[in-house]
Amino acid sequence: MTPDADGARMNFEAVIDRLLREQTDQTNVLETLWLLFAHHVKIPPGGVQWIESRRCFFAGAQTLFECLMRILEPGAEPTEADLRRMDRITGELARYAEDLTKGTA
Repeated sequence: MTPDADGARMNFEAVIDRLLREQTDQTNVLETLWLLFAHHVKIPPGGVQWIESRRCFFAGAQTLFECLMRILEPGAEPTEADLRRMDRITGELARYAEDLTKGTA
């Protein structure tokens, strides 16, 4: 990326971060994420594909959240093991996002 592209990407990411914080504070952040995802992968609104894709999206979110709550060590502060686990999940999701972008997911 060029320096200008890097700056634009950082600004875009800051806008996304702000939007997600606002949505989490005011409404349903997962619904917002679903709408962004559906738009990005061009799922036509309404119909069976929309319904089934939304079910899968929310089921994945619920499963990941439950997994996170179960794998984190007890206590208020993250442990080294917690951080390793989160890094592994981050890596797996990053690989999927890359594959999705390339059309190979």
